[in-house]
Amino acid sequence: MQFRANKATAPEARRHRSPIAVGSVGLAAASLLLTACATAPPGKDGIARVNPASIAAAPATWDGRTVEIVGLVVWESGDFGLYQNYGTFCRGGEGAAINVQWDKWPGVSPKDSRRRAVVRGVFRNRVGVKQADGSTAISAGAPGPGPLEPGAVVRWLSTPERPCPNRQ
Repeated sequence: MQFRANKATAPEARRHRSPIAVGSVGLAAASLLLTACATAPPGKDGIARVNPASIAAAPATWDGRTVEIVGLVVWESGDFGLYQNYGTFCRGGEGAAINVQWDKWPGVSPKDSRRRAVVRGVFRNRVGVKQADGSTAISAGAPGPGPLEPGAVVRWLSTPERPCPNRQ
């Protein structure tokens, strides 16, 4: 029960609230929460926590920054990348992936392909971008911008997923 200066009860007080105003506040809170989940500003350690799709959408923003990313490690048939998730990889969602040359990373092997992991490294926006000398870097096995320079696997989050039924 809610008491106000004029001794209104809870049902009477509810009648005076606008459902639009209450809904708008909830919608705004949900939007802020979703935005915060996509990217997190650098923490005290200077490492930005971000997902592969956010980097792929705005690679210039992340160029030269140390990032920590949760994603699907893919190392197969010349395809080297960190995808948003297994479903994105199986659908060929290169717009939600970044290039990572896993063969240069310590402790990562082809057996780790299709495993979810938390990885940390410095992102470079070089693939498909004009370089200082005017050339454009191209990588046949690049599913998206990059590369994520060799860093460290912070933690493995899963065992390898089965091969995608629609990818060779």
